[in-house]
Amino acid sequence: MSYAFEGLSVVATALFGLGGLLLLLARTSRGRSLRDTLTRGLRRAIGHADLAWLRWWHLALGAALFYGVVTGFDVVSGAYACPGGMRESDLIGYLDSGRALLTGGNPFTVPDCGGTIPEPYGIAAILISALGSLGGIPGVAFVWGVVGVALVPLTWAVAGPDRRYLTLFVVSSPLYLPLIATQIDGASNALIPVTVFASLFLMTRSEPVAAALGGFLSTGRFPTVFPLVASFGGRRRRYLGAAIAFGVFAVVTAITYAIWRSEFVDVVFFSQIGRRSFSLNFYGVLQYQNLLPSGSLLPALQALLTVAVVAVAFFRAGSPLRAAAFALTGVAILTQYLSFNMLVSLLPVALVDARSRWWVWGIGIVGAVNYDVAFSDWALNGGVYWPTELLDGLLTLLLVGLLVDLWRSRAAQPSPA
Repeated sequence: MSYAFEGLSVVATALFGLGGLLLLLARTSRGRSLRDTLTRGLRRAIGHADLAWLRWWHLALGAALFYGVVTGFDVVSGAYACPGGMRESDLIGYLDSGRALLTGGNPFTVPDCGGTIPEPYGIAAILISALGSLGGIPGVAFVWGVVGVALVPLTWAVAGPDRRYLTLFVVSSPLYLPLIATQIDGASNALIPVTVFASLFLMTRSEPVAAALGGFLSTGRFPTVFPLVASFGGRRRRYLGAAIAFGVFAVVTAITYAIWRSEFVDVVFFSQIGRRSFSLNFYGVLQYQNLLPSGSLLPALQALLTVAVVAVAFFRAGSPLRAAAFALTGVAILTQYLSFNMLVSLLPVALVDARSRWWVWGIGIVGAVNYDVAFSDWALNGGVYWPTELLDGLLTLLLVGLLVDLWRSRAAQPSPA
């Protein structure tokens, strides 16, 4: 079952990656023949030669069907149960975490498959799991599917005049459907770009509301607060928006701490800051070679560099979208636990400009090959680590290249600034 599942994941990634590549090539100066071919294909298939007919709900419905079929099959077939040899199940962990919140227990460390599992998600994410837990395992899968599919209308809402092409590109990314449908962690981490997009959309209507909602949702995954605060640097009342966003995040975090104390802060913050299980950026190489130093020096340096990245994005990025993209990329470079499902957070970067979309596409392909093949198969099963170390380095170079390109480039797609 696991080999079949991994095989389907690789096939899905390849197909979506090919779709994204065709969309990118069709927009290049040398892609006229490809554009003509795609135009003829559209005309024969649906009677239209362009995307003028496309609506956001078409793409949202397709995403929902894909997620429902894949996740529904996994739930029914027992892929998220506790078969022999499987130590834990993320979906069962979400279920037990949500139930613990509803019954007054500790939602941050819960029973799972005969043992216990930490749930490193803040109160916003646990509230979503709690709502889903009323419907059991299918209910939890459903509510996180709603979060994942919500990326489609939100992308459409903030993408500007080219929204059809940009939303179609996001939907075709290997960092979207193959990730959220094959891993429940991918669906839960989709809360990061959902928070960014929702805040960008609301900024043009009410900055205080955008900041307050974003601040609360960012408690679900605490790195979300960095691109959220950075995005307000492109607004007229930048300091007020940033203060409200960080203030709401801090108040909700303080209330959660007052209730659960170390049971909350140790799991959600400290254990994640120092997590060393694996990483798809250069930290993976350092971990496999036992070169990471112990102590508090490294986390302190990471914190200072993260603050510096957010400050640069806040004061120099120029627009909310570009500031959020810069901060998201910087966090992906600096975190010492970059899993494949966390790369879904980079989807807002695809809306910045054409060059950024090429970077995001390359990051998605390298990340998928690294996780699905080099790490999950060759390293874990075969004990051969050099391929995943090589791809860790390549992914880091792509992320650094994207960060530099975001800094140097000036042309951007229309944003809510």
